[in-house]
Amino acid sequence: MTMTTTNLQLLTNHNANAQLPVAARAALSFAAVVTEWDKRTRTRRALSRLSDTQLKDVGLTLRDARVEARKKMWQI
Repeated sequence: MTMTTTNLQLLTNHNANAQLPVAARAALSFAAVVTEWDKRTRTRRALSRLSDTQLKDVGLTLRDARVEARKKMWQI
């Protein structure tokens, strides 16, 4: 099973999480953050590959797309 952001959020927010050891809770939190960073990286990479026409369809300019694509994975 592939771990998605939603799966990790459910795990990190679940009431049973309080019963997990501190190290396990920390590992889940870390995994959730890394998963979100990966999602941003993949999304920004895909955005940088869109044509002008495709960008216009989603309401972005080429400049908007470039600015977003240049952001680091941890930047929102």
